[in-house]
Amino acid sequence: MILTKTDYLEYTFCRKNLWLKKHKPELFEGVELSEFERKIIEEGNLADTEARHLFNGGVFVDSHGVDAVNDTKQYIETGTQILFQATFQEDVFFIRADVLVKNDDLGGYELYEVKAANEIKRKEPMHYIKDLSFQKIVIEKSGIKIVKTGVIHLNREYRRNGAINYYELFVTEDVSGEVTALEDEVRKQMEDMKQYLTMPEEKGCLCIYQGRSNQCTTFTHSNPQVPEYSVHDINRIGGSKKLLEDWIDRGIYALEDIDNPEALKGAKKAQYEAYITGKTAIDHDKIQELLGGLQYPLQFFDFEGYTSVIPLANGFGAYEQIPFQYSLHIVQEDGTKEHKEFLITESSRDMTKALVDRMREDLDPNGTLIVWYKNYEKQRIEKLLELHPEHTDFLMSLVDNIFDLMEIFSNQYYVDAKFVGSASIKKILPVLVPDLTYKSLNIQKGDQASERWEYMIGDKATKEEKQAIKEDLLEYCKLDTMAMVRIWEVLNSSIKILM
Repeated sequence: MILTKTDYLEYTFCRKNLWLKKHKPELFEGVELSEFERKIIEEGNLADTEARHLFNGGVFVDSHGVDAVNDTKQYIETGTQILFQATFQEDVFFIRADVLVKNDDLGGYELYEVKAANEIKRKEPMHYIKDLSFQKIVIEKSGIKIVKTGVIHLNREYRRNGAINYYELFVTEDVSGEVTALEDEVRKQMEDMKQYLTMPEEKGCLCIYQGRSNQCTTFTHSNPQVPEYSVHDINRIGGSKKLLEDWIDRGIYALEDIDNPEALKGAKKAQYEAYITGKTAIDHDKIQELLGGLQYPLQFFDFEGYTSVIPLANGFGAYEQIPFQYSLHIVQEDGTKEHKEFLITESSRDMTKALVDRMREDLDPNGTLIVWYKNYEKQRIEKLLELHPEHTDFLMSLVDNIFDLMEIFSNQYYVDAKFVGSASIKKILPVLVPDLTYKSLNIQKGDQASERWEYMIGDKATKEEKQAIKEDLLEYCKLDTMAMVRIWEVLNSSIKILM
């Protein structure tokens, strides 16, 4: 059994999940990574590749397994100064180092880990310092002295202006002291992991003490006693660790078994009561107050954004969202509706100019801009304002007139147990408007939209593919704003029933 640094990091997250991956891999068959998860992996690989521009004359170890170990040894013996993906195996532990640089003055090698992040993370399972400690231990057991360790990560202050400046895009931080300080702890964890994986399967897993979003892939297998809708699904219960731990320690998994509901406050309480009573809770007065303050024309608006390690356009930094599309449904006071849309279809260094120009044509700065999760749209508009200051008055008027439809649900003015504690439009829509669905679309999620747009504007897509993707993107984004219109209509109807 070979154990990689990825295995080690997974062990620090959920050791049972790692045990199952090694001993019962069939549990992971058919479990596909999402478009977003695949993109994260691709971005990590891209950052690793692009960071090599910082090192002239490096040699890439392009072999695999034992061959890579032997090739690395040969490169080191012949005095190669810089190695990319240098490979080492000691006992069952196997690593590929992003960058290894010979330091003749200190009589050893500098070890660098490249991370597609804007900062050094020091919290498990994404603990960069422990990651480096693991690598250093394996390399030094192989007889190679490591004299310096560092993390190469993205510079959050960098903004593209023409060709990429790699010396500004990346930041290199020396973390040698931290890595050395954690070596004993990491070494013990490595031995514990090695021993744990030889033992029989244990019952349960520690993810049972985590909220639903932080649980491992095999949670259901390890914890079959937990119902599909459990205490783990209570709104942000992961932030109330003492309460969750108390329930789990006492074998309370179902909401109906909670014996201290008085401990629940705010959104948690509203979700629990809606589930227990089976009744939808609606604050008609508050909803009427909020919707009554909207100014016509009502403009239901949604951006789709693209993000990348390597900024695609001038003025943008790593992971900074480029708004590449919007959909707009306009509702007039007399009830008439109109749909407008815009999609950037070609790559350019200043690609958002046409988008802003079109927004000026389509949007009325005096009407309310209705969105779902206003922070996202607001940040995109503020970025456009930064890039196009000549449109300051218009863009600021949009920011000033934003109304977040999601807040009616996140503030518990409308609570249904079938929302499962969520205020996501993907959870709200099937409950309030069951006839409107994303399931028939070729693109069903925002991360898919981003991935398909990237392919569309690239040079690999055929003319036919570009047209098909364009149509899919427009259809997906259109449904986002139509969903808001239909939800708004349901809310209006609920008010009028009592008027």
